[in-house]
Amino acid sequence: MRIVINHDTCRHGGQFADRCLGATLRNPLGHERYCLAELQEDGSPDLTVVLTFDGVEHALVLHNDRERDIAASLGWLAFVGAEPLAAS
Repeated sequence: MRIVINHDTCRHGGQFADRCLGATLRNPLGHERYCLAELQEDGSPDLTVVLTFDGVEHALVLHNDRERDIAASLGWLAFVGAEPLAAS
């Protein structure tokens, strides 16, 4: 599955945005997604997430539930951090 989250068009910020991102990463089909710009079912077991923030796209491929949980707990840092999630 591939999802695109456009934070630039979202009216929410701060802690709400962090909690919303985490819930979307953990359960992309079962969460009310305020900033979701696009959802594509591509048949892949991986979750590809593209996060647009300040006009810059940050992509992350999450291969399993563990990586989803790590990214959800890190929030925005999972997309702009220096270390890959697998190393966490």
